[in-house]
Amino acid sequence: MARILLFCLPYAGGSAMRVYGRWQQELPDPIQVVPVELAGRGARIVETPLTSVDAITQDVIGTLLDRIDRPYAIFGHSLGALVAFELARRLEHLHGRPASHLFVSGHRAPQLPHPMGQYDYRLPDAEFKERLRELAGTPDEVLAHEELLDLVLPILRADFEAADTYRYRPGPRMSCPMTVCGGTDDPEAPPDTLPDWSALTAGPCEVRVLPGQHFFLHEEQATLLKGIAADLEPAPPPAPAENGRTP
Repeated sequence: MARILLFCLPYAGGSAMRVYGRWQQELPDPIQVVPVELAGRGARIVETPLTSVDAITQDVIGTLLDRIDRPYAIFGHSLGALVAFELARRLEHLHGRPASHLFVSGHRAPQLPHPMGQYDYRLPDAEFKERLRELAGTPDEVLAHEELLDLVLPILRADFEAADTYRYRPGPRMSCPMTVCGGTDDPEAPPDTLPDWSALTAGPCEVRVLPGQHFFLHEEQATLLKGIAADLEPAPPPAPAENGRTP
């Protein structure tokens, strides 16, 4: 049995299985990857997508609680980073189940001011589609197929609304270590907006900036997963002293 669970939250419009389904093959056996599917996609395609981070968090927290039978970590990218953060602090402070590690990726620290006027979910369809092309996260086969793009627009708008309307509420700091990942050229989460995540945990916090834009997690997947594996490896036991006693 794997030693630690890694719950993975997708970015806006993404299916957790599509984004993270192959991570298990790349991570060591002691880590079990658990993609957390959101309403409106994947196996939950018939469900209505939710339009707030609070609603998404409340919707999936039971799934995590049902699965937590050993140490666990959470990873989330972009919108998923906000959901991962809210899950981690609620699991610790409301349910007494602190995470072993929290990974947040591709999102500015949530307590920073929201960029003025940036409410993408309100854009008319033509401008909204252009915004999706700018972000370069929607698969090319979807962007090139107008009818298919129209089918996924409600999911994307719901996710963008959740991200755009999220507002941080102060609360007790978490205790777990945190790793913050970003792209060198990510306009959505510039590198200088990442260190402020450290204020949200009493544990150590490391910022890792990888080459790329907002979806660096795909181009730099090998490097990203190498760091995750290192973070989740158990600490080595203390070396015995020369007299046979531990220091």
